[in-house]
Order: sequence, then structure tokens, then C-alpha cells
Amino acid sequence: MRLAIVSDIHGNFEALTAALDLIDSRAVDETICLGDIVGYGANPNECIDLIRQRCMVILLGNHD
Repeated sequence: MRLAIVSDIHGNFEALTAALDLIDSRAVDETICLGDIVGYGANPNECIDLIRQRCMVILLGNHD
């Protein structure tokens, strides 16, 4: 099983979608998020929604 790990998104929806596009282009079975979905960026709600849809495991970071 191939896993992809994302973290420290900090509300940057553009970077998150670019990273997920790269993950989609590879033979990845599951994606895990290590936290800090929200923080500094302008789109925290969109990032949370997308991470909830895409990740099997989501950990809380210090910003979450």
C-alpha cells in the first residue's frame, strides 16, 4: 500500500489542490493528513472540506 502524507497546509487552498493533483497522478492508495490544516492562509474552510473528503486519517496540529 502506498501512502501520501500532507501537513502544514495552513489554509493555502491553491497549494493543497496542487499537492493533491500530484498525489492523484501517482499510484497512491490513501492519503493521511498530519495536521495544521488551518492557520495563516485565506481559505481554511475549503481546505478542511477537501481534507475531510480525501484523507483517511486526520490528526490535529497546534493550529487546528
